[in-house]
Amino acid sequence: MRTKDLSESVEDYILTVYRLEVLYGKAKTSQIARELGLKEGTVSKVLKKLRESEFVVLNRYRGVKLSELGRKVAEKILRKHAVIEVFLTDFLGFDKLKAHYLAHKMEHLPDEVVEAIYLKLGKPSLRYFISFVRELSIDDYNQVIPLTKTAANKCYEITHLYVELSTVLDKLSKSNCGYPCVIRVKGLGSKGVSVSTPNTEIVFTYQEGETIYVKEVSCSE
Repeated sequence: MRTKDLSESVEDYILTVYRLEVLYGKAKTSQIARELGLKEGTVSKVLKKLRESEFVVLNRYRGVKLSELGRKVAEKILRKHAVIEVFLTDFLGFDKLKAHYLAHKMEHLPDEVVEAIYLKLGKPSLRYFISFVRELSIDDYNQVIPLTKTAANKCYEITHLYVELSTVLDKLSKSNCGYPCVIRVKGLGSKGVSVSTPNTEIVFTYQEGETIYVKEVSCSE
């Protein structure tokens, strides 16, 4: 299987393993299945094919990791995502949160299209791992914490997302949280972190919560 012939589905697997590996040092089949919304049996079959094509390394006890070839594929997709995100915010005027979501859906665009966008934008600097919902001062950055470290009945503004799990982006997009996105933490329970926005309630798993960074703000009643 040549890298230029990869399907969007295969690219999604590779990128998901990459993001989970950045977070935890390895990816588990159950985590990949949760992120992609698939059954573990289906994921296991695809991972075996990816191993045969030398994109991943499987170990029964150490989980899944990308090979050098798989890492190159993931980094190429991440670069596309970063270019598209800059295009959506700086050229088309989307807010950063919406741009994260849309770029996630568009990161499989043909190489020549993304390169043309990159040149049109003047070859901007790119962020590959941390996507800021808003720009932060040094003082602000020192005050942010992951959602999993928040307290119940307090309000927080989402400042940035780390590695951008698709499940997080989907939940935030469907919530119509607005910009800036301010949430009220209702509690941390067995299923994850329960929060409310002006429009809805969301439960983020602890895996998802570890990728969402927030800063405490005053609650407006």
